[in-house]
Amino acid sequence: MLQGPQTALNGVATFFSRLLGAALIVAVIINVVNVVARYGFNHAITGADELQIYLMVAMAFLGAVVAHIRRRHLRMDVLTRHFPPAVARWLNGIEALLAIAVCGLMTWISWTYTAKIFKLGSHSENAHMPMWLPHSVLALSFTLMTLVGLIRLGVRDETPPAPPEEEALP
Repeated sequence: MLQGPQTALNGVATFFSRLLGAALIVAVIINVVNVVARYGFNHAITGADELQIYLMVAMAFLGAVVAHIRRRHLRMDVLTRHFPPAVARWLNGIEALLAIAVCGLMTWISWTYTAKIFKLGSHSENAHMPMWLPHSVLALSFTLMTLVGLIRLGVRDETPPAPPEEEALP
């Protein structure tokens, strides 16, 4: 793959990895504070559990973006490993097109739903968070996965990139 697109994608993956780490720390802090408040002072923090759930869902979907960029997602390459390189590239291309189609469809559906829920002004029951916020994370994640697929399809190189330096094994 060309250095420019892969370097940019690695930068996006690193940014989201750090954001995910911060989100995990925030979720743990919320959990600890809520446990201390509940069992130490007999007063639970309203909406804490709900907020933690939204954080976990966001971490899962944004983590999928990181896995997609770094090509660490699950895939069924059992068959393609046994084909000649030309056939394997062709099958990988079909796989990439299907992934773009599915992620593209989910992008459209999730942005449409996010816009509807924004117009309704819906808020969560306990945390009183605008519901378009957690739904927009799904829309953003599918949008990014679609864009990553399109970028990779545009440069037409299926060789996996080397892992970033911080992940390289000794």
